[in-house]
Amino acid sequence: MSTFDLTGPVEVKLLPEWDGVGEALPTWTYGSEELLELEYEAFFLNSWQMVGHVCDLPKPGDFITFDMWRDSVIVVRGKDDVIRAFLNVCRHRAMRLLDEGKGNCGSAIQCPYHGWTYRNDGTLRGVTQPENFPNIDKSTLGLQEVRMTIHRGQIFVNFSGGGASIEDTLGVVSEQIAPYSPETYVPHSEPTFEIWNCNWKLAWDNYQENYHIPIGHPGLQRMVESTYEGPEYSGGFNYGYFAMRDKPSKVPHERRYQELIGCTDYRFPEGRQRMWLQLALDPNMGIEYYPDIFALFQVLPLGVDKTMIKILTYSPANLSAQEKEMQEINSKLLHEVNDQDKMLVEGIQRGVNTSGYQPGPLALEESAVFGFHERIRELIPVARLPKAPLKGTLQQENERLKQQTTTATK
Repeated sequence: MSTFDLTGPVEVKLLPEWDGVGEALPTWTYGSEELLELEYEAFFLNSWQMVGHVCDLPKPGDFITFDMWRDSVIVVRGKDDVIRAFLNVCRHRAMRLLDEGKGNCGSAIQCPYHGWTYRNDGTLRGVTQPENFPNIDKSTLGLQEVRMTIHRGQIFVNFSGGGASIEDTLGVVSEQIAPYSPETYVPHSEPTFEIWNCNWKLAWDNYQENYHIPIGHPGLQRMVESTYEGPEYSGGFNYGYFAMRDKPSKVPHERRYQELIGCTDYRFPEGRQRMWLQLALDPNMGIEYYPDIFALFQVLPLGVDKTMIKILTYSPANLSAQEKEMQEINSKLLHEVNDQDKMLVEGIQRGVNTSGYQPGPLALEESAVFGFHERIRELIPVARLPKAPLKGTLQQENERLKQQTTTATK
């Protein structure tokens, strides 16, 4: 089985250390609608996506929806107190059931088209004008369940139902996550949605490397330093720590955060104090643990040059006044960094469309970018080509290259 196969169970294991030799994807891959279709199927439908936290669903009937391009899921707490996930479509004529991001559906979800009604455990309760369906078997027409798991309070779904479990993936850093106690989080703020005019891969490339921080994020450069880049694991998973610099920032709110962060030392073991932990899970999730806040940075394609950036934040429980002050500053910092990243990747999107441009070498600090590009080339071999196939032939060419690779490895 390929190291990068996302469609079946895989062992999450260390990958060899990158030696700095490798090429970035050709620029045509950031502007191909046909390639985006293959990427969506190969990566997004076959990956775990965080949709929220159990604290979003305190009562039976509470629900949250998660939209990912053409797909949508409902996560709802049932009358029996069990949390389940379902495709957000009616079984009758595929009407989208719930468009609100969250709410409470009571004991039932009713289709706004013909009124078919489902219990909050997904079973079909009834149809309008039942005489129109003399032979209906309601037991076979419940909402279609989606693979879901709750890991330390965080809710993940997987549309295809395949791949390694999220427990296996995050288990390799369970010791690092444990001091943050994510299962105890409480709501912090409403989700944020931003539209970035870029290909989704550019946004994810940018998230995975720290090489741009000194120039692109001067505030981060003043405040923190990357103290440890964790190893890269199979399936596109890596992590790293940022530690507060001893030198105080000259910017007042940054300096104040540096002064305050010591008040959280009691929650963390020696060597992990005054640090931020960031995880990157291909193809699109940045999971960020701060002493004062949790943030999810999620990259969701809307088109070949349009991307939704979704940001979820949660709070540790029972924060002190100083920790709340830290949290307020950190929320401001997160918005500053995201605004800077938006400007950067939109500039890159314009750049990759420049006629005649050829990608340059990748820095050692861009090893995760190279690993991500390798996974794309492995799963979608047409992305190896230096030039785009003729319009309308990309999928056929991709199948040909897959067969060629299969034949060569026999």
